[in-house]
Amino acid sequence: MQARASCMLHVAVDDYRAAIALDPDHVAHNVHLHVGLCKVLVKLGRGKDALSSCTSALEIDQELTEAVVQRG
Repeated sequence: MQARASCMLHVAVDDYRAAIALDPDHVAHNVHLHVGLCKVLVKLGRGKDALSSCTSALEIDQELTEAVVQRG
């Protein structure tokens, strides 16, 4: 992975986590933020962290197909 792309992905992880932390109880937004975070973590090769993020999304919406697919 190129250094610039990797740096941008790490910034995205920080941004997703910051957005979730702003209002941890806002399920309508956070479910999508957790899925987005999961996708970025997969790209970084951080499977365990990605699994945790998808699990968080599924705790909010058990029928969210996108999270189920990402989680595997």
